[in-house]
Amino acid sequence: MQRSRLLRLIVAVVVTIPLVISAIYMWALWDPTKKVDEMPIAIVNSDVGYGEGADRVDAGQGVAENLVKSGALGFELVDEQKAYEGLRAGDYYFVIQIPKDFSESLANIATVTEAPALISVTFNDYNTLKASSIGGSAMEKIQQSVLKGVAATTVGTLVDGVQSLGDGLRTAADGSTQLADGTTTLREGIENELAPGVGQATEGAGKLAAGAGTLSQGLYTLQAGTDTLGDGATQIADGIERLTGQIPLAQVEQLLQQAKAALPNASQLDTVTELIEGLKALQAGSRQVANELTDPNAQYRGGLNKLVDGGAQLSSGANELSAGMVKLDAGVAKLADGARQLDEGAGKLSTGLNDGAEQAPDFGDQDRRTSLASLISTPVGKEYKHVAQAQFNGPGAMVVILIIITMLIPIVVFMSFRGHRFVTDDEAPRSVRDIARRGLAVAGISLVAVWVLAALVWFFMLSPSPDPVSLWQVYLITAAATVMNVALISVLFTLFGYVVGAVTSLAWMMLQLFSYGGIWMYQTVPAPFQWLYWISPMTLVQKGYTASFNGVSGFWPAFVSIIVIGVVAAGITLAIVQWQNKRYQSLNAPGSSGDADTEILTPTP
Repeated sequence: MQRSRLLRLIVAVVVTIPLVISAIYMWALWDPTKKVDEMPIAIVNSDVGYGEGADRVDAGQGVAENLVKSGALGFELVDEQKAYEGLRAGDYYFVIQIPKDFSESLANIATVTEAPALISVTFNDYNTLKASSIGGSAMEKIQQSVLKGVAATTVGTLVDGVQSLGDGLRTAADGSTQLADGTTTLREGIENELAPGVGQATEGAGKLAAGAGTLSQGLYTLQAGTDTLGDGATQIADGIERLTGQIPLAQVEQLLQQAKAALPNASQLDTVTELIEGLKALQAGSRQVANELTDPNAQYRGGLNKLVDGGAQLSSGANELSAGMVKLDAGVAKLADGARQLDEGAGKLSTGLNDGAEQAPDFGDQDRRTSLASLISTPVGKEYKHVAQAQFNGPGAMVVILIIITMLIPIVVFMSFRGHRFVTDDEAPRSVRDIARRGLAVAGISLVAVWVLAALVWFFMLSPSPDPVSLWQVYLITAAATVMNVALISVLFTLFGYVVGAVTSLAWMMLQLFSYGGIWMYQTVPAPFQWLYWISPMTLVQKGYTASFNGVSGFWPAFVSIIVIGVVAAGITLAIVQWQNKRYQSLNAPGSSGDADTEILTPTP
């Protein structure tokens, strides 16, 4: 008997697993892109803008508005708290967040920015397995909407830079014009002022020459007067010499000496002596005066001649030089004005060129220019984040695996038990006790198998291992889901028998997998499957796992609902068995034909 049960188990696994894999693969080929506009997606605009007044940039607002208007997905513009709470609760399939420095990055794209402005997209595969792949594909398609929202900013930044460069160059041109005007003024000053001044200086030189002639004539007159005066002085000196020559002064002096010796107290002799000395001094002085006035080598006559000559020349030259200097000063003043204008124009030219150079983008070396070209062509990038990624054996796949095994294992366990044909009027129905025993046995085996398989996947197949917020809630919801599925499958096996019960159980599982929202977003499946979403027990299991893994509300309503469904299903099974027994008893009352053979689907002792 053990060999027969093992054989049935192998057959059940061999038949069931390929069927499940094929069904899941078939569902995976479903194209939901025609209905992705109904997927609720949260948009968080954290951008604070950049700049002030007319130069202010609010690129984040433009991107958010373009996304909402595009209708590519069911976008909702919400705050950050509501978005991520909704992502954990399963209200949103993913969150698109525009960072606070989004506008600043775009506004400075041609200057200091070296990386594109990043828009983050956060997925939570605990909720829906395909949301990340569908969302990633959808984000690629709506990239044009994002670029449309930032094109004016990125291109505008470059245009502003070029415009600023042009303005700087125009300012430089204005400065160069003023420089030319200053040069013209300088030229006119030289032609109209400096050159005439030089001419006047030449005229002054002519006047200086005339003055020199006048001085020369005056010198001649002075020389003649001096000669006349010298002649008179010479005549005086000669007369004095003749006068003193007629008096024998030597003899008179000798006689006076003898007389003083004879008459020492005679004062008159002293007077005569002084008179004699005065005559001698007058003689010498008159001759010296005559020489000073007439001898050109004499100090007085020579110095007087030089002084008169130099004084006359200095006076005349100084007067003419003063007049010329006045004119020269006026010309120099004009020249200074022109030089100032030249300096102002040159300053403006320098300032304009410098400002233009500062405002012009610095594209750097070849590698930097290549990088900038790529940056301008793709100014906005996407950064994908995952609360729990399912792809590449990630922990996000654990919820789907648990949901599948809590239903698939009870089906396999039921199929491994000995079968019973569909109950007919000729068959003896199973007793309530047998059905209860079978249900408890399937539930116990299923719970053990679920925990063992879940532990293998949890610790050895997924990396990193799942990290739910509430592990004990995961235990509860897994146990409740397993027992509920045992009760529901028991209804099908009891009502339809072994073969039809197995087929309907697998079919019911496949329909739920496609519609419960854990693999495909239920908004994207065909309408009949969307109706199943609201009545599917698997939907409740999904909500329970969402609450336990993400730490949001909704666990207890889902848990209680699952327990209620399980109790109701168990009650339905028992009611069916009782109805079958009553019907059989009524058809096989005393006097009726013999009892039919009974083959009950129970574990073989």
